[in-house]
Amino acid sequence: MPAILLPAMSPTMEEGTLAKWLVKVGDTVKPGDVLAEIETDKATMELEADDGGVVISLDVAAGAEGVKVGTVIAVIKGEDEASPLPAREGSGVAAPAPAAPPVQHLTTLADSMPGPAEKNPPSTPPLPGEEKVKRQTVREALRDAMAEEMRSTPEVFVMGEEVAEYQGAYKVTQGLLE
Repeated sequence: MPAILLPAMSPTMEEGTLAKWLVKVGDTVKPGDVLAEIETDKATMELEADDGGVVISLDVAAGAEGVKVGTVIAVIKGEDEASPLPAREGSGVAAPAPAAPPVQHLTTLADSMPGPAEKNPPSTPPLPGEEKVKRQTVREALRDAMAEEMRSTPEVFVMGEEVAEYQGAYKVTQGLLE
């Protein structure tokens, strides 16, 4: 059962704030889905799922400050795993498996190039003309714009430190090398 740990967003980071959860217990997530927003004194980052499955516990409340790096903040039950764990006494949330090796998750964009835009949730009525709008993060929009310009104009290229194999600062150039 993958335990989601608060990641270190820099070599000197020791703690952070879990600003908000973007999932709830019972939600099904797939690799690349944004789970939460993590803040430090210098940056706000999105925490994404490395594995797919069902969120069975959120162990740190939204808005919690001073959360130590490496703290288990959530648990996802994989799609091929047995039924959820029993609830912790008095907590109302499921307990992580004591034998499960923790896995540190870093902030990344989706592992693949953007696919079709997700539909609006049923509870949100679409705005006029919104069915034609592709929803994506700012990082995805920047990457797509760079890719489009590089395809159409041979003189345009990306140059810099860690833009290829490491996929750029905040993963803005993710997938462009391929």
